[in-house]
Amino acid sequence: MRSLSLLVSLLFAFMATTYASDLPALETRKDRNATRSGGDSTKSACKQMQKLTALTMLASNQTKLDELVAKGKLDTAKVDELKKKAAEATTKLQTMSSNATLTSECAAIQAKGQMKRECGQMKRLQRMANLANNATAMADFAAKRNLTSTQVDNLKKKAQGAETKLKALETNTTLTDFCKQNKQTQQPDGTTASGAAASGAPEQVTTSGSAGVQDMLQSMSYVLGSTVLGAMFLLL
Repeated sequence: MRSLSLLVSLLFAFMATTYASDLPALETRKDRNATRSGGDSTKSACKQMQKLTALTMLASNQTKLDELVAKGKLDTAKVDELKKKAAEATTKLQTMSSNATLTSECAAIQAKGQMKRECGQMKRLQRMANLANNATAMADFAAKRNLTSTQVDNLKKKAQGAETKLKALETNTTLTDFCKQNKQTQQPDGTTASGAAASGAPEQVTTSGSAGVQDMLQSMSYVLGSTVLGAMFLLL
C-alpha cells in the first residue's frame, strides 16, 4: 500500500513539473503581446485621426477643390462624394477627439515624429553647410554634376542659406538633445533599439535565466518520469 501511495505521489510530481515548465514562457509572451498590441492600436487610431483631419480640411478648402477640378483630378460628382465623406469624417473625428487620453498620446506621437523629421533636416543642412565651407569638395561636386558657373553660384547661395537655417535649429536645445539621444540608440543597420534591448545585458540575463529554469524543470520531469517507470516495474 505504501508503494502504491509513493507511486501516485511521484506520478503527480511528474505531471506538475511537465506542465509547469511552460507556464512562465506563456505568461511572459502574453504580456508582451498585449503591450505591443496596445501600442499598435494607439498608433493606428492616431493615423486614422490624421487622415480624417486631412479629409475635412480638404473638403472645406473650396479654392483647393476648384484647383483640382481645373486640373482634371476631380469632377463635380467626386467633389460631392468627397464632401459627403468629410461630413461623416467630422462626426467620427469629434467622437475620437473627445477621448482626452487618445488625443494626448497622439499629440506626443506627432511631436516625436516632427522632431525626427527635423533631425533629418539638420543632417541634410549640415552636409550642405560642409559643402559650402569646403572649396575642394564644392569643385569636385560641380565637376561630377557638370554644373555651370551659374549653377555653382546658386548652389553656394543655397548652402549659405542652409547654414543659416542650421544655426537657427541648433538654438533649440530640446531638439538637439533629442537628436543626440536618437542617434545613440540608432543601430548600424538603421534600426532603432528600444527598451531593454537598447541597454543590452538585462534582457539577455532575464531570457537566459528563464530558459535555465525551464531546462531544470524539464530535466526534473525526465528524472521523475524514470523514477515512476522504475517504481511501476518493481510493483509489477
